[in-house]
This record gives sequence, structure tokens and C-alpha cells, in this order.
Amino acid sequence: MDGRMEFREKLSGVLAAAFEQGMRITMDEVEKYFEEDHLSEEQIELVCDYLLSQKVVVSGYEKKGGTVTAAGEEAVFTEEEKEYLREYERDLAALRRAEKEELPELFARAAKKEEAAKQRLTESYLPVVVEIAKTQRHPEIFLGDIIQEGNLSLITAIEMLDTADHGDEFLRREILQGIQALQETLEEEKKRDHRMVEKVSELDESITKLTEEMGRKITIEELSMFMDLPVDEIVSVMQLAGEDVEVGEVDPDEIFHVAGKDEMKETDQTVEEDSRENAQKMLENYAEKLTDGFDDMEYRPGE
Repeated sequence: MDGRMEFREKLSGVLAAAFEQGMRITMDEVEKYFEEDHLSEEQIELVCDYLLSQKVVVSGYEKKGGTVTAAGEEAVFTEEEKEYLREYERDLAALRRAEKEELPELFARAAKKEEAAKQRLTESYLPVVVEIAKTQRHPEIFLGDIIQEGNLSLITAIEMLDTADHGDEFLRREILQGIQALQETLEEEKKRDHRMVEKVSELDESITKLTEEMGRKITIEELSMFMDLPVDEIVSVMQLAGEDVEVGEVDPDEIFHVAGKDEMKETDQTVEEDSRENAQKMLENYAEKLTDGFDDMEYRPGE
């Protein structure tokens, strides 16, 4: 088995481990999982970004880059977002936040699973979610959705508390990671959709060119040889484009009648799939990025 294939399987394995742990994994666990592969810092970041895109929380990892509003910088919100903020912050103002000196006791009680303490922490940190969400402005995600994702991460993090130590730091980090996972998921969906549009466009052009050269309808097997792609991959692309395709002849006048390449670019349609299937389809792309230059490094998994 070559290094690329083995690395792809390891990516699949670390994702499976996170699934078994309730969509959570620590940075230490990721690094240990790949310690024999001697990954660079950048490659470890790609692994963590991949996990974030699958809505896996990677404790201890802070995503670099992104659209972050610097301290003192005014974020550019839409009028709809400004109105949402006004109403939401007015509602939050009615909650009684815990004083700083109360927090250690609340964290200790919440770690013992006392419902009253967990509820008090939730109410106290809802405004913190808003503060963090404002710094994570994303032009394609409504601010309210970012806040709600942060709220879900807050509730999950409070349930996970098992010690009063560093409680504030832990909650803030988990809120931030939950929001970043939402953003990473969107970016991966956009990349996947763009790749699909490119594949459909390339397939369309190849069918037209080969048909013109041969002066007749072509078979998928002939198209496979022409494009140097497996038959099943060509069929998959056609099916993603909305075609009911079987191995056999391909008519350029009929193919892509459901969703032509120009139509697809205009609508930028999203292909919805089960999250586990999405993960498997994305593994090859991540493995390619992560194994770049491994041959030069004499990469040998397991050594």
C-alpha cells in the first residue's frame, strides 16, 4: 500500500475515533495518532481543519487565519444582523450574570453535575458567546446562526466540565472552536461544490470533443480511456449532475440535460449528503494536500 493510500486510511481512522468519542478529540490525541508519520505543524493543522469541517471539536486547537475582527475594530454587520443583535442583547440584559468571584464555586458545582449551577453558568456565558461571535464575522453566515452555534457549544462544554480548574478558559475555547467548525464546514461545502462544477464542465467538454472526433455516440468506456478516469468515477459525476446513467453509450445532446455546466455555475447548487459519506469523499483531497512532498522526505508510515 502506497503512502498516500495509507495516510488516507489514517485520516479516516482519526475521524472514526472522534465519532466514537461523541465528535470530540484532543490535540494531544491527534498528534499521538500521527506521531510515527512525523507531520509538520502545517500538516497537523490540515488534519485539525479537516476534523473541524466534519463538526468534530478538537480540544486544544485554535484555527489560524479566518475572518476575525481585531480588538477595537468595528465589524461590518448587515442591517438585519444589527437588528438581531439589538433584540438579542436586550433579552440577555434581563439575565443576571454571575459575578467574577462566584465563578469558581459555580464551576466546582457544575463539575459535580448540579443542574442549578450549570443553568447559572449557561446564563452567565451567553453574553460571552455574543462577544466571541462578533469577532468571527463571516460574510456568508448570518450572525444569529454563528451565535446559536456558539450557544450549542457552550451547553456541550458545560456538560463536559469535570473540574473547576481553568473553567473560564475552557468554555471560551470550546465556544470559539464550535463557531470555527461551522465556518470550516461551509468552506469545505463550497470547495466540494466548486470541484463538482469543474468535474462536470471537464466531462461535458470531453464528451463533446470525443464525439466530434469519432463522429458518433461514444461509450463511457471510451470516455474513461480518453479522460484517464475510472468508469465508476465518470458515472458518479454524471449522477451528481442529476443524470440517470448506466454504462453504455453517451449522447452529447442528452447528457447534462438536467443540470448543464452553465446552469450549475449560476445556481451553485449544493449536493447534500450524509456527513459520514461527505467525510469519505473529502479524504482524498486532504490526503493529497497532506502528503505533498512526502516522497522527497522519504516518508515511510510506521517507521
